Amino acid sequence: MSNFNDLLRNENMKIYRRPRTWLMIGFLVLSLLLMSGLMKWDEVRNESPDWKQQVTQQNLVLQKEIQENNKIGPDHIESMKKEIKLNEYYLEHNINPNEQSMWDYVNNSAMLIILVTILTVIVAADMIAAEFTWGTIKLLLVGPASRSKVMLSKYVATMGFALLLLIISFAVAFAAGAALQGFGGLNLPHLTIGADGIVHEGSMVVDSLQRYGYAIVSLLMYVTFAFMISAAFRSSSMAIAFSLLFMLVGNTLTAVFSSYEWVKYLLFANVDLTQYLAGSNPVRPEMTLSFSIMILIAYYVLFQFVSWLLFTKRDVAA
Repeated sequence: MSNFNDLLRNENMKIYRRPRTWLMIGFLVLSLLLMSGLMKWDEVRNESPDWKQQVTQQNLVLQKEIQENNKIGPDHIESMKKEIKLNEYYLEHNINPNEQSMWDYVNNSAMLIILVTILTVIVAADMIAAEFTWGTIKLLLVGPASRSKVMLSKYVATMGFALLLLIISFAVAFAAGAALQGFGGLNLPHLTIGADGIVHEGSMVVDSLQRYGYAIVSLLMYVTFAFMISAAFRSSSMAIAFSLLFMLVGNTLTAVFSSYEWVKYLLFANVDLTQYLAGSNPVRPEMTLSFSIMILIAYYVLFQFVSWLLFTKRDVAA
């Protein structure tokens, strides 16, 4: 265990002693602050004193569209009916839906986890390939620790960096929301419409953590893939390029082949679990949350096995 702790400490030093790491953290913080500033500016620009009239008018428009437009699909009609019910709830309980709260900043920051993923992928793709680039891999492997422990320490250090970025993202968004909107919305309910067609009040904290949790799943999968690519290639730049390409083209490929049944077995079609949130639809109608979780577990095991196989069996004599 002491060998592993020493290895983990060494890998963390490699990550946090590089100026690049702190530049990435600074870039993430600036992106979150910019997003918060734009949200506040947009709220002030679109602020209206008579929000009740706007909501009432919106309901009238939706009801008219449902009655007069015969070309609307059943899913779209159901979505509009839910929106009408929410608007009626806002009016009944005097809740301004256009007024932002601190939780809006936190929830929107979950969309920037894609940035956290990209930054972590850069680190992950560099973890093993850089050792060959720098020529330090032999020095690393001549120690008493096994190759499996060396690889595990690199993976744990990488995921630790991802966890740090996630904590920073949540904390900065929460602080920005509190500074710009105050703590008045801390106890606001999260409104959803259940299968019974009734508006339910939930916890904003649970909703925000759920959004982060689903986003973390995609982060975990893409970072693990990047780690596998890092083990496969001796070039850091090639590992980073392949990892980012894989991550960026996935959604496009899924959309192009969404009409084919076999697309549901692709990683890209399952990695975004937010498609199972209320109001969203999966890539294929027959897909379920449990199905996607099983597919993700299978890919995760495959990536880890390939990474271990490539790293532990690779000849480093050259």
